[in-house]
Amino acid sequence: MTLTTSVYVLDEIAHQDVFLKGNQLIGATENTRFRDEQKKTWRVGGVGQPEPGNAWILGNHADQGLCALLDIYYRPNAPLRAADNGCEWYCGPGCYAEHDNPACWLEVSFDTAYGYRDEQGRRCGDLHASLVADLGRWLDERAVRWLWEADTLAEVYSGYERLPRLCSAGSEATAWFRTSVLPAIQAKARS
Repeated sequence: MTLTTSVYVLDEIAHQDVFLKGNQLIGATENTRFRDEQKKTWRVGGVGQPEPGNAWILGNHADQGLCALLDIYYRPNAPLRAADNGCEWYCGPGCYAEHDNPACWLEVSFDTAYGYRDEQGRRCGDLHASLVADLGRWLDERAVRWLWEADTLAEVYSGYERLPRLCSAGSEATAWFRTSVLPAIQAKARS
């Protein structure tokens, strides 16, 4: 189980620049493996294929010892989500499009295991609050507007004022994982 926090970059900026800054924040090096590919559309009973118009993902591969998995969702030379964010012509019942996310140029996603704890004692929520604040300051220096959202909070926020909520939400998620999920997994493994 993981904490996922998204930063919605509202103004135009090069996705490669944001990826480099995000990698600096999570401690990636030039040896960190990454991918830059168009998202696949998954169909029931079929193999996923990229389709024209699908967003792209520039992101690190998992299991490299980084504090967070970093993904940047973008469209080449266009906003990720335009202001009109309704269903496309091919949407139908069970549509899984991200229609509730804000219109933005890029979406930056940080993903960290609930059980994360660094040498300073920070947990996943503390880490994500720090990552959002650091990326936010970097974007502010470039006069680029941004919003953020954590999956445990289910609200979109602007600025820094609500970041302490992310710390407490991350702690609550970690506690839930330790007291509910982990014991169930351990009990199942023993049986």
